[in-house]
Amino acid sequence: MEWHHDCRGDDSMPTTRRLRVFSEDAMFKDFYVVPILPSSTEKASLLGKLKDDKAVDYQLLSRWHEVCLASHESCQEHQKKGSYPFKHPIRLIDVNAMRLCEIDMKVSPVKYAALSYVWGQSYTPYTMLRLSNLHDLLQRVPSELLPNTVRDAITVVREIGIGYLWVDALCILQDSVEDLEEQLASMSQIYQQATLSICAAYGTDSSTGIPGVSLQPGGQHVEQYNEMPLITLRPVATIVGESKWDSRAWTFQERLLSTRCAIFTADGMIWQCPTTTWREDIESSLSKPVWTLDSVASPLQALQGNPLRSYINCVNIYSGRLLTNLSDKLLAFTGLSQVLSRGLSSKLEHGMPLRYLDWALLWEPESAGKRIVGRDLVSWSWCGWEGKVNWRYSTIEGTLFNLHNWLTEHTWIVWYLGDGEKWSLAWDASEHVEQASSLERWDGYSPGPYDVYGRSRDAIRCRNKRRLSIDKTFDEDDEDQLELVKSHRPRKGLLLFQTFTSWFALSRKSHSKQTDMDEGLHRFGLTDKLGDWCGTVILDKE
Repeated sequence: MEWHHDCRGDDSMPTTRRLRVFSEDAMFKDFYVVPILPSSTEKASLLGKLKDDKAVDYQLLSRWHEVCLASHESCQEHQKKGSYPFKHPIRLIDVNAMRLCEIDMKVSPVKYAALSYVWGQSYTPYTMLRLSNLHDLLQRVPSELLPNTVRDAITVVREIGIGYLWVDALCILQDSVEDLEEQLASMSQIYQQATLSICAAYGTDSSTGIPGVSLQPGGQHVEQYNEMPLITLRPVATIVGESKWDSRAWTFQERLLSTRCAIFTADGMIWQCPTTTWREDIESSLSKPVWTLDSVASPLQALQGNPLRSYINCVNIYSGRLLTNLSDKLLAFTGLSQVLSRGLSSKLEHGMPLRYLDWALLWEPESAGKRIVGRDLVSWSWCGWEGKVNWRYSTIEGTLFNLHNWLTEHTWIVWYLGDGEKWSLAWDASEHVEQASSLERWDGYSPGPYDVYGRSRDAIRCRNKRRLSIDKTFDEDDEDQLELVKSHRPRKGLLLFQTFTSWFALSRKSHSKQTDMDEGLHRFGLTDKLGDWCGTVILDKE
């Protein structure tokens, strides 16, 4: 056991402690022991409180929502980042008239909520939006034929005074490729501009329902010690992290894009926004939000700070999430790609920031994985492979002090990317977005006088040297061959480049810094023909 301080960073708030109970050998999951707030105490204290054991506390949820809208500046800023106009009208469920509406948000914007949930296998053809039932659903959405989770979400939204709800299965034509592409391209706007996201983090599919609406809420464990009532609380990260909802790739994107999340779990209702985390079984200050233990390990932190670090964090977490259809791996990252690309001032193609391509290609799998076959899933991107990936410190260590300098002084390849019709520069300086002042040494390629990727004169000199082969003979210049290849129509996603080749031997010895290796991977040393160590490569054990 150990004491943890709560409520840090604000001297005007009382500092409290929670007793953390844990097992070093993982015999049980961590939990906190917290005193229950005496009924005579009015001041917010971050002590425990008894919650309604029968229904959702709609008054509390509405209050959370109102306070965040009125006083959370960082949340307002987050929502502004997604305030790009919708290119196409969107469909929303009118929760009072119970019908589908097609709304042009540029002409007649409305306040709406969005639902984030696990589909599972409970949808029938009738309860999905299709071309065949679009007209009928524009007249009436039959609530009796909706999955419990969707029906309960409509109830929650209606009870707190929001008039519209966006649900993917009912607001995107599921049998129209054109509509799917249009709506998925607007995913970042849909969730960021929603006034609230209803996150159904309980159960395994959409037939489960939301605790406190159609389901009995989870109870509280209360004990007495010397006449002091105590409750046990699981950490928010544990509650949410153990849900199936938090294991899915689609819901990761939805959670990070959302400005405000009301998360319904087995342990109760939780509020998360960029400013704070609240839970219904803790008496929190609403007028002055502060950092609490409930904010620990919030994934919303993945989008804060250095844009390149945000990209690494998001890819690392997302790539380990589950997908029913592996071919959706790039599709389910579309909304996050749009947000990340703004911070990086770079296009993301195939999940890779083109302005940092030499660096981005240094991703590595955390375990042995297989190729995913699907549209736009290329082998040079992490999206084209199963499993979790990361940028290992031992690999990128030399780039970290000044990444911009590394890109301009220590890389030389001119990358071309095929779009299905022609070859183009992967990063084109003519489309360059002005360097964000916050990036500085973390900036990517920038326009330069000597090279289309902004490399220095010294860095590109090697491209002009004749190529010396391993047997000390000179290779013929192959510029003509490159031009010949470029004259052919490329497949979409094909990466074309010209560089040097060399031969190395694999060795069991490696002099690089050790990092943990998952099952199926092995670290090999690279040696030259004299047996001298040159570097490290990580390969499948096979």
